[in-house]
Amino acid sequence: MGGKKKKKQRAEAAAVAAATAAVRLPRPDGAQPEGEKKNQSLRPAAAKPSTKEVKVKAGPKTYSFGTASSNELNTAGNLDRSIPKVVIKSELEQRIIRLINQFKTQHGKSGTISGRLTAKKLQDLYIALQGFSFRAEDIEEAMKNTVIYGGDLHSALDWLCLNLPDDSLPDGFRQKLQEEETKTKPKFQLPVKAEINYEKSEVQKGDDKPQIKAAESGSTQVSMKEWILQYAEKASSSGDDDSDDPNNELPEKTCEKEERFDPNELYLELTAKLVDVKERALSFKQNNNKHAHREASERIKILQQEIKQLEKHPAFDPSIKMVDIKKNGKGLPELPDDKHEDALNLTLLEESTPKLKEKPRNEPKDVRNFDYTSRSWTGKSPKQFLIDWCRKNLPTSPAPNYRKIPVGRFWKCSVRVNRQKDGILEVCPTILTEDAMQAQHLASTLALWHLVRGQAVHQLLPPTYREVWIEWSEAEKKKTETRQMEKNKPRDQFIAKLLNTLKQKPSTCISSTTEDLEDSWENLITEDDFRSLRIAKERDDNLNSAKIILKNLQSSVKFQKLLKERQLLPVFQHRKQILETLRRHRVVVVAGETGSGKSTQIPQFLLDDLLSSETTQCNIICTQPRRISAVSLATRVCEELGCEEGPGGKNSLCGYQIRLESKVGELTKLLYCTTGVLLRKLQHDAFLTTVSHVIVDEVHERSVQSDFLLIILKELMQKRSNLNLILMSATVDSDKFARYFGHCPVINIPGRIYPVEVYHLEEVVEETGYILEKDSEYCQRFLEEEEEINVTVTGKGGKTFHHQEYLVKGTQPGNNLVIDLEKYSSRTCHAIQYMHPTKINMDLILDLINFLDKSAPFRAVDGAVLVFLPGLAHIQQLYDLLTTDKRFQDRKRFKVIALHSILSSQDQAAAFKVPPQGVRKIVLATNIAETGITIPDVVFVIDSGKTKENRYHESSQMSSLVETFISKANALQRQGRAGRIREGFCFRLYTQERYDSFIDYSVPEILRVPLEELCLHIMKCNHGSPEDFLARALDPPQLQVISNAMNLLRKIGACEINEAKLTPLGQHLAALPVNVRIGKMLIFGAIFGCLETVATIAAAMAEKSPFVTPINGKEEANLAKSALALANSDHLAIYKAYLGWKNVESDGYRAEMAYCKKHFLSRTTLITMEDIKQELIKLMEAAGFVPSRTRGIKHQSCSKGPLAEHPKKSLSDKEILLLKAVLTAGLYDNIGKIIYTPSVDITDKVICCVETAQGKAQLHPSSVNRDLQTNGLLLYKEKVKYGRIYVQETTLTSPFPVLLFGGAIEVMHRERLLSVDGWIHFQAPVRTGIIFKELRSLIESVLLKKLEDPKISIEDDEIIQIIMELIKTEHC
Repeated sequence: MGGKKKKKQRAEAAAVAAATAAVRLPRPDGAQPEGEKKNQSLRPAAAKPSTKEVKVKAGPKTYSFGTASSNELNTAGNLDRSIPKVVIKSELEQRIIRLINQFKTQHGKSGTISGRLTAKKLQDLYIALQGFSFRAEDIEEAMKNTVIYGGDLHSALDWLCLNLPDDSLPDGFRQKLQEEETKTKPKFQLPVKAEINYEKSEVQKGDDKPQIKAAESGSTQVSMKEWILQYAEKASSSGDDDSDDPNNELPEKTCEKEERFDPNELYLELTAKLVDVKERALSFKQNNNKHAHREASERIKILQQEIKQLEKHPAFDPSIKMVDIKKNGKGLPELPDDKHEDALNLTLLEESTPKLKEKPRNEPKDVRNFDYTSRSWTGKSPKQFLIDWCRKNLPTSPAPNYRKIPVGRFWKCSVRVNRQKDGILEVCPTILTEDAMQAQHLASTLALWHLVRGQAVHQLLPPTYREVWIEWSEAEKKKTETRQMEKNKPRDQFIAKLLNTLKQKPSTCISSTTEDLEDSWENLITEDDFRSLRIAKERDDNLNSAKIILKNLQSSVKFQKLLKERQLLPVFQHRKQILETLRRHRVVVVAGETGSGKSTQIPQFLLDDLLSSETTQCNIICTQPRRISAVSLATRVCEELGCEEGPGGKNSLCGYQIRLESKVGELTKLLYCTTGVLLRKLQHDAFLTTVSHVIVDEVHERSVQSDFLLIILKELMQKRSNLNLILMSATVDSDKFARYFGHCPVINIPGRIYPVEVYHLEEVVEETGYILEKDSEYCQRFLEEEEEINVTVTGKGGKTFHHQEYLVKGTQPGNNLVIDLEKYSSRTCHAIQYMHPTKINMDLILDLINFLDKSAPFRAVDGAVLVFLPGLAHIQQLYDLLTTDKRFQDRKRFKVIALHSILSSQDQAAAFKVPPQGVRKIVLATNIAETGITIPDVVFVIDSGKTKENRYHESSQMSSLVETFISKANALQRQGRAGRIREGFCFRLYTQERYDSFIDYSVPEILRVPLEELCLHIMKCNHGSPEDFLARALDPPQLQVISNAMNLLRKIGACEINEAKLTPLGQHLAALPVNVRIGKMLIFGAIFGCLETVATIAAAMAEKSPFVTPINGKEEANLAKSALALANSDHLAIYKAYLGWKNVESDGYRAEMAYCKKHFLSRTTLITMEDIKQELIKLMEAAGFVPSRTRGIKHQSCSKGPLAEHPKKSLSDKEILLLKAVLTAGLYDNIGKIIYTPSVDITDKVICCVETAQGKAQLHPSSVNRDLQTNGLLLYKEKVKYGRIYVQETTLTSPFPVLLFGGAIEVMHRERLLSVDGWIHFQAPVRTGIIFKELRSLIESVLLKKLEDPKISIEDDEIIQIIMELIKTEHC
């Protein structure tokens, strides 16, 4: 079976390669008019069986296409069923074409016209289209509608195929897909068949018997046989020239034999034979050869019977019927006219007979002396050369027959050569010679001139005959050129007029998109929000008002009271040093310990100093990595300034600006904002002309945004001499930032930290008495994620054995750290050895918090408990456990608060309030509480040792938040939060040995995440090449990583192919702080009206699949997932599982857990998915793609209900088609062709395999499509390798989405094939492929329109509606 499969694949690859090569190869004779070259048979590009690959030499751009035979077209167009056919409904197709033409008319078909466009290039284009047999009027219309707007040959062909009716298209361009052979006229191939040519003297006399005389009527008459053969030549559309290569004769004869039966062609051939046999019969009769005459008579009867049968054939053309044939063979039909005489080349080198009678009869004769003996010629004579040539090339034919003709005292001679199947060639020169032998040599030279035309045989002839050979060639060439010029005159006039129009037309360029005022990057804000940011034009009266307000605030009681508290902070002792350093240096690094007060005090020091001096500019911006930090810091600074109105108030000097929320007043001089807000301001004001000081806080976190901002600020400092920069960091590697900014000064500020006692996991388990049960989910025997490895062994007799092994993903059985547990109890030793190392033990956290409340040493200690968790899902889970556990039911004793950046400001504010005496505050937070914010009353810290970092997955080319262990620096920061007000306690849920294995510092985000979003922003802000820009970073990423990012942007259509310039889609993606694949899905999900569903699927991609696989329940888990399968899609199965969970969510926690257990789902993952989904929807609302929902979306809060109403129950078939199209838009080019393996036994399950662009892969056993066997295309999220290569999370898609949203489309006009990215092929009419190419342009125009006017709604746009209708009409 494997051999057959390989043969099938090789055959398919060969057929597609032949079709592709046929369209790409140039014509062998170049693109020339039909009249200049003989019409050659259409042959496959790879005609020579020994040639493996046809190589085309690179050269200048030419307007030419290859040609392919009808057989090849049928082969290429109908390869096999694995190449799907694409057909659009006729009525819908016509509507789309009208829409395309209407759009082009309205938008002017803008394009770039080459400045090097010449008449020669236009002529080449015209000739190339003529070569395809398009009519002249259609060619001119196509060029007027394409070339004048920057089009080329492909554009002209597209226009013709799109706008001409099917019956007006030449053969090979018709829209029908079924096999057909269209042949309208017989074709005689080179050399000329059955031809008798007479060369006559240019000065003819009426008494020359062998020559043809002009009739009294002036019409030309030839022999009946000659006329028939010449008509056959006309029907074959042969020109004057033979092929330059005589070796072409054999292939052309072969192609001729392959053509189907044509009664007209056979009729002409038989008629010619009949005339020839009659002539011979007459000759035999005159010679009294009775036997030969009898045989000739019988042959005549047979030919006449065959001719009569052909005349009855349905395809017979009556116009060629011979009705005037006389028995003596002397009756001659008249030729139609002079024009046909030229077309049929009856006279070749002599003037036509009608012109002959106009010449005077006494005109002198052309008499020449061809004697060459005096020149000592030692080679062959022309006569001998002809005889030898015939003996070699026509071995079965008789020797040439010469007939000497005396003309007065001069001579001429005719020669007759029997070319066997090609007929008889008889020529007679018009030049007279002085003796009969010279006449024979001259006739031989003319015969050779006809037989070996194009070859340099004349070099082997005597000089005198060589000269006349050249004379004939030049005369024929001149005559051909004259005739061709006359024929091409209309064409040349059209080209001249078109070129003149192009020169008069103003230079047309592709319209450049304007900067979108809605765009931002990491922290998107709306235009209305940004209008409220009033750090704009500085006015003296505004500055004076700020000075007055500051003086008034400083005299208030509130200010004086808080000033005493401020003076106790460590940073206050360095106030004078900081200000003096800033006066002397424009860039300063401030390294302060956690709790030193640098984030609130240093901006106030600057504000007070600037407003107390004679400065004319005071605008301070302080960036924060998180929204919650910006809000809390601005609120605290307003309080310390004595402002009762809070941030952004009428008399407030401090405000904040974050995404979707702005508190900025007219007198705001100190602004706390996220990094994205400042990046947004840099888009509109590259020099920050109104800003005096920029403070970048928490720079040690090394986020992508902060590193990007540092590159810009470093360059900006060189352009602005009055801008000051302060970098504030923890003590982590502060010298590195100083070196980056030219060894600027570093000010170190100690923190105010009390001693903190640290307990590690082994000590926590020992003290709390925690017991790890064997059936606990935190015991290592129960692992959620593993990989199955299948090995099939074939033994004797063909018997097979299957062997399975399971490989745990990301972990290893047992604790790989060596721990000294001799001093601990056996209970503790058992718990440490078997506790899952990568899971956060919620049971242990509950026991620990209860221990702090019950244990005597800790119960008496007042203070809050701060629990560090990786993400919102864990916060939600622990919050539910705490609020439902009976040990913590007493609300007077416990107050549980969740702290996360997505929560509302009111929820976050509760974390900073000190509760009444006797109430234990429990704060659940992420790493935001490490350095970004300070909770004043924390005494106990519980450190899970985990965080979520943005990591890049090479397999899926996507990034996601991955749960990982923290660094030692992070652990110390968390520990320090417990020593703010008194001696504290830190409980680490990891062992001492685990802590020792932590890395010292976190890897900078720019080195561990994909750079697509960063590259988008670089191009958006016109910072030049991403490679050059990022080379100036603090830690430059590798060039290969940047190159990979740019390649992905080009693949998804966000970036131009040949330059670092964003497309309209890229402009929109630059405004979304998400992975570019997910961003593209969200954009089209919003446009097609299915954002809720798409956002859910995208959330699963960003997080992970909610399906889990216990090690002992793999089959059950797969069956449960298969029960949720929908439309051959793992992604839709996830959505269906999510719908089921949402439907039971309102029934309570137990109902949720029962549903998740039944369907092998992770509730934690589903909660995270819901959170990410709502965040993605808010991003799309902020970007203006969907209107803001009137039902207020509640942020996921532990004290709130569900986020939104339940989604609908199920999806319709048309909605599924739309969703698959959106998935194709996002996941392409993660796509593969299914390798269909039919099986006789329907019960035999064959594992599904796909052929991707990089090679073969197998579907993961957990996929609902693992047994899928059909011809089609599969999308996949990622490709992984576990022993073999697998693709995970797949969806069966169809041709329409791939053609709309996939890679580059190549329309193979003559093969009726569409190629996407060169390896995915579809059978389709030419018009269909052009429609999809044009629809892509229309989609881009819609995105551009949205870019220019962000408030416009595009969901109801006519283009979008017809594309949705097109997608819905396709049946998978």
